[in-house]
Amino acid sequence: MATAAPPVSFSSTKETANYARLCHLLVEVGSCVLRNTFDKINPPSDLHKHLKTHRATLQQLRRKKILNPTQWGKLYPAIRTSVSSKNFDITLLTVLLRNICSLSRPATGWDALPPATDTSTEADIV
Repeated sequence: MATAAPPVSFSSTKETANYARLCHLLVEVGSCVLRNTFDKINPPSDLHKHLKTHRATLQQLRRKKILNPTQWGKLYPAIRTSVSSKNFDITLLTVLLRNICSLSRPATGWDALPPATDTSTEADIV
């Protein structure tokens, strides 16, 4: 039976603070960059129409538990025109970019790092 990896341990509060800053930077800035990319492909004014077009694909992702109920609620709120990418986190943005934005799968796939020479949008998302 596999055991969970031991928690990351840092020897000083400075290392802990630096780790927290790095995590914050990756999540906050990464979310902003992905959101800007997503909004260029799907203008916010037409987002609800784009999501309606891709509802079947998104339902499959929901059935496969790739999308959870909270994410689904953000995609399809009670007032459909109130949907906004501002409410999407980095995970949801990544799933949407990979699955409904007509981006080409990188040569190495979505789950492997691309070559350093690949400067495509798709490689940046990986």
